[in-house]
Amino acid sequence: MATVYAESSDGYVNISNSNWVTARDANTGTGVSSSTTRNSFAINASRTAARGGGYSYSVSRAFFSFDTSGISSNVASATLKIYGYSQTGGDIIAVKATSDISSLATADFDAITGWDGASADGSGAGDNESNVTKYSAEIASWSSSGYNDIALTSIGLENMRDDDTVYICLLNYDHDLKDVIPTGFSAHRNGLYFQNYTGTSRDPYIDYTLAPTATDNSVFFGCNF
Repeated sequence: MATVYAESSDGYVNISNSNWVTARDANTGTGVSSSTTRNSFAINASRTAARGGGYSYSVSRAFFSFDTSGISSNVASATLKIYGYSQTGGDIIAVKATSDISSLATADFDAITGWDGASADGSGAGDNESNVTKYSAEIASWSSSGYNDIALTSIGLENMRDDDTVYICLLNYDHDLKDVIPTGFSAHRNGLYFQNYTGTSRDPYIDYTLAPTATDNSVFFGCNF
């Protein structure tokens, strides 16, 4: 088994707005960090009461880059390992991000391959599940005291083999991906550690195993060819 750690450019982009659709389908976030060591709402889709009435909706997505230039053969299996922190309430999913996140900025809020916000209405019309490239299944549990294991899909394994860099976004599954207005606050938040945390004991990384290499060493009537 081999390991590749996240690049130091990992981080999150977030936005808050009084309207769910405006927040969820913005092209640009209102906040970004690629230098934080940890954050309790790195993955977030929440609603809170706003001053003077109404609600404020917040959405946050976490982004990671992994240098896979040294991988040139088939990957048999891979697990994205993310150390949790503080909040554990939301279901999440890993999807393919674009190369724009190599230098994370507020403009990368929707830097997700295939993302389309044109039909969003907060009731599921803007569901992006069939548009994005899934790097994992839905993750329905989250630990804040250890690593969370996220098995990568076959397309994720192929991208590790074929691409010099793999770009990953972690976002809330039930509300952000599916375009469903959240009804609570901390119930849909997931915290995590980033690469900038001191040392590597809580850094994001991918454990992977290469597929066996086929050998052309047939034996025919006692002779090797």
